[in-house]
Amino acid sequence: MKVIIVPTDFSENAANAVKYAVHLSKLHYNKLIFTHVYSLPYLNPEAGMVYDASLFDVMRIEAEKSLRENIEKVYASLGMHRNLLLSELEVVEAISLAGGIEKIKHKYNASMVIIGTHGATGLKKIFLGSNAVDVLENLDIPLLTVPEHYMFKEINNIVYASDFNDINNELNVVVDFAKIFSAHVDIIHVAQDLANLKNIEVDPLLIQWRQANNYEKINLHLLKTNADAQTALKRLLKKIDADIIVMFHQDRNFWKSIFEKSTTAELVYEWTAPILTMHKK
Repeated sequence: MKVIIVPTDFSENAANAVKYAVHLSKLHYNKLIFTHVYSLPYLNPEAGMVYDASLFDVMRIEAEKSLRENIEKVYASLGMHRNLLLSELEVVEAISLAGGIEKIKHKYNASMVIIGTHGATGLKKIFLGSNAVDVLENLDIPLLTVPEHYMFKEINNIVYASDFNDINNELNVVVDFAKIFSAHVDIIHVAQDLANLKNIEVDPLLIQWRQANNYEKINLHLLKTNADAQTALKRLLKKIDADIIVMFHQDRNFWKSIFEKSTTAELVYEWTAPILTMHKK
């Protein structure tokens, strides 16, 4: 049984992620930890501003009440009662969302986070990008982002965007995930160097991967482009009906560079399917 953290700030896009997590849990019996992270107000001790001990209790009680009411409202909208699924409600005080999730992860030995996202422009995009970077940099478990208004459907087709640097190990992780749903795995690789594509023999690779993973539902899509690789990636993804997109990242600077350049970030904000981000080993 997997333990999945589902943070919420009580917004509509967060509620949508809660719905997605509930549907997923119904199919595969996951334990859901519905979480709300709150921060204490800043006080200046030099100006004589200090915390009253009762403030901690009041804020926690209000947070617990709001979380319970919000989650029960989401379940009611699905015609369900929360007791039908294994779940817990957790509120935690932390400076950041990532810090709060980290506390919950250790308490429950969680293996995934499901969080809602929504399209953004301008300063909102910068803020949301920074928040995503914060979570990804400080957590070592997979993060599934669910777009605003995305309606849950069975996971039949998983798209794995690969740079081919560690594809055998990464594909093994993706296939293990796909086997849970008996889903197809479409590997996509975008190359700007034609010579690299000439060295890739598709049929032998597919035979190798299918045998190594004991899984026949694996396909490979190659694209050579002179355009920006990330733009080409978006075009290719739009041609494939993906229920989930899987991507891997390795170091702390990776996501910072992505969001600063905003190319792949556009994919995160604009794409209409959930994106599962895993960590390179």
